[in-house]
Amino acid sequence: MIIKNAFTLAEVLITLAVIGIVAALTLPGLIQNHNEKAWSTAKDLWEKKLTETVRRMNVDGVMTGHDSTEDFMNTFKNYMKVIKTCDNSELNKCYSPEFVLTGKKDNLEKKYIEDFKTAGDLEITDWNTNTISFVVADGTTVIMAYNPKCPYADPVEDTGSQVSCISMMIDVNGKKSPNRVGKDIFLSNASISTCDNPIGDMCWSTDFAANTPLDTTLDENKQYDENYASTTNYWAWAKKKCQDMNMSLPTMRQLAQLASEIYIEDGNQVIIADDEDKSGLTLKPQYLNSLTYDKYYFSIDEESTNFAFVRSFSSSSTTIYSYGKYVGTFRRAICIGN
Repeated sequence: MIIKNAFTLAEVLITLAVIGIVAALTLPGLIQNHNEKAWSTAKDLWEKKLTETVRRMNVDGVMTGHDSTEDFMNTFKNYMKVIKTCDNSELNKCYSPEFVLTGKKDNLEKKYIEDFKTAGDLEITDWNTNTISFVVADGTTVIMAYNPKCPYADPVEDTGSQVSCISMMIDVNGKKSPNRVGKDIFLSNASISTCDNPIGDMCWSTDFAANTPLDTTLDENKQYDENYASTTNYWAWAKKKCQDMNMSLPTMRQLAQLASEIYIEDGNQVIIADDEDKSGLTLKPQYLNSLTYDKYYFSIDEESTNFAFVRSFSSSSTTIYSYGKYVGTFRRAICIGN
């Protein structure tokens, strides 16, 4: 006699119910993670496109000399595929959402697009220039303001210019929700910069104290540190400051290259590895004032969720450490750019 095993109808129904419950619990999280990765990718692509556009305009000498945002847009359209523009009185006809949300998840503030009349309304500059809105070919919608004081930056000679020229609010998700700053909407300044501190074949900013905290529990600041939400995130503030200058925090490899350039050992050029400590060094005379020595410089490389790698520079040695992003004492930063 052959005995056939089979599930009863009740067992099948119970199994399907369990699968449905598990799916209901896990799918929203998976969808949210997918959306956030898509927004982050779209943001990175936009910033690369904008950086290249600004670079080309500067090389051609057309970033400067515009009296208004409208006047600037007439030239900007020759360098980026803009398919529609809307003036200051009709921002919503180009910019997709009716309003944007800012602040923490449990205390969101609604700001209507029609109220973003000037660069100052974007809250990342203090210009009074009018805004306009536009749509680019890939569907991204933007509110933009131009700085009439934007300087010409010689692409060859070192003039040391470091001035923001464009202020923008970008929506990479169209009319779809959540329309929140820090999620599918981000704020950006585009700067014209030349090398104000060339060291070797690399271009560095003037170094600065990284002792100002950034609140990365706010949605609009999570783009600067997606891993560590803290009201006192000094590493994220340094990262933001570099991005505002159209530069970036250096990697550990780049900090090692910086150390290799500024030091000599027994009168000879020294090569310092990414993860190497080195003592018995001498500073080259021309770099005595390039850094603030006996301090710890943030890198963009993270050791863990709330720790980042740093490199110290003294008059005779350089050492790597890992320090909490929440520690601002003795921290400094220097940004690297093209």
